[in-house]
Amino acid sequence: MKKLWIASLLLVAIMLTSCGSKGISAEDAGALFVDRLVYQKEENKFAKEFREGEQVGKELDKNIKSFEENFAKGLSATGAKVPQKEANQLTKKLLEQAQEKTSYKIVKIDETKTGAVISYYVTGLDLVSAMQEMTRQLVKKTLADPEIAKDDQKTLEATFSILEERVKSIKIKTDPVELELHLEKEKGKWFVPENQKEAVSNLFMAFISGSENTEMMNKELKDAMNEVAKEIIDSLDTLPMPNNN
Repeated sequence: MKKLWIASLLLVAIMLTSCGSKGISAEDAGALFVDRLVYQKEENKFAKEFREGEQVGKELDKNIKSFEENFAKGLSATGAKVPQKEANQLTKKLLEQAQEKTSYKIVKIDETKTGAVISYYVTGLDLVSAMQEMTRQLVKKTLADPEIAKDDQKTLEATFSILEERVKSIKIKTDPVELELHLEKEKGKWFVPENQKEAVSNLFMAFISGSENTEMMNKELKDAMNEVAKEIIDSLDTLPMPNNN
């Protein structure tokens, strides 16, 4: 009887070990990945379910730093020095808006024995519209106070002030974008293949900007700025001609 009891315990232990080695499902892994990448949640669970999860999580956080640096570079185009503190604050507020307002759905999973391709629908922030409205307001402010346009630092300060307000009231894009991410699995642990760095970056940017990738966002931004420029030209055309008499 004692031998039978010990054998039963061993069998249960083997079964539990076997079940534990399977890890979470592809759908759960896809959701957990977004929770860690964008929403900064489930850090402990991510560290447990993904291979070298703690280190991978730190690598994912670099997407935030990269966005912050590119954001600061864009503002530096004014010719003024961008204070790191202000750039950090704006980036933080934008991320908070993304975590509060954005959403996603996993719409398709193509799974194999060693991994899965996960398709997401992401409804992200409408960053382009926010930047477009900021530009409109900046132009109005500059026309009202021409001294702003003569001083790079004043231009930057006005830009920060207006952009901060736009970020607080930023909306989400009407239409979601579809993106894919390939995850692989080994010994019950999920991991991101090396060739998926761009896909990870695109996924992050989709939440921040509502665009499929940086190139698409830049194109949309260029079109939006051209629209503002046309509005300015049209408004100038409607102004009365000066009377030289």
